[in-house]
Amino acid sequence: MVVNSEYIKQLLLERERFVNPPNHTVKATGVGIARFIIHCNNNADEVLNLAKLVLVIVNYNSELVWPSFELWKKILPDIFINHCAKELTEEEVTNQQIYWDSLSYEQKIEEAKKDKAWTLSNWLAWLEPDCREWFWWNAHKFDGEIENTHFLIEVTALDDPFSSGALKWLFRACGAIDVVCTDDL
Repeated sequence: MVVNSEYIKQLLLERERFVNPPNHTVKATGVGIARFIIHCNNNADEVLNLAKLVLVIVNYNSELVWPSFELWKKILPDIFINHCAKELTEEEVTNQQIYWDSLSYEQKIEEAKKDKAWTLSNWLAWLEPDCREWFWWNAHKFDGEIENTHFLIEVTALDDPFSSGALKWLFRACGAIDVVCTDDL
C-alpha cells in the first residue's frame, strides 16, 4: 500500500470535516469542490448517515495497512455490503474479459454507461490510497418538499476531472435512487 504525505493529510482533513463541517468561506483542498445531488426514496437521512458511516470506516482503516477483503466484509455495514454485486469467480472474470474484448469502441462506451451494481472488491479498489481521488467535504440538506428525498454532497477532488464512479456507487449502495454531478445538470 503506497501512502504519501498528501494522502495522509487528506485523510486527517476529511476526519475533521466529518465532525466539524467547513463553513462556506473555507478554501477547498485538492483542486476544488465537486457537488452531487443525491436522490432518495423518502430516506435521505438514512442514506446520508450510512454513507458517512461507510466513509468514516474506510478513512480510519486507510492509514497504515490496507485491510484484507475478509476484514472489510467484517467491518463495513452489512446493509452496504448486501447492496453490492456478488463477487465474480475466476471463470466469470475471464468470460467477462472475453466479452469486453469482443466489443467495439462504441459498444464499450455504451456498456460503460449502464448503471450496474459494483462488487465490494471493485469499490474498495477505487478507495485504496493509490487510487482514491476524492475526499468528503460536506453535505447539505434541502428544506421543503424535497427535504426527505434529496440532499447535496460535496467532495474535494485531487484531480480534475476525477473518477466519481466509486462515489456514486457509495450512495447507490446506501439506498440512493440516483446520484448526479451538478456539472451534468
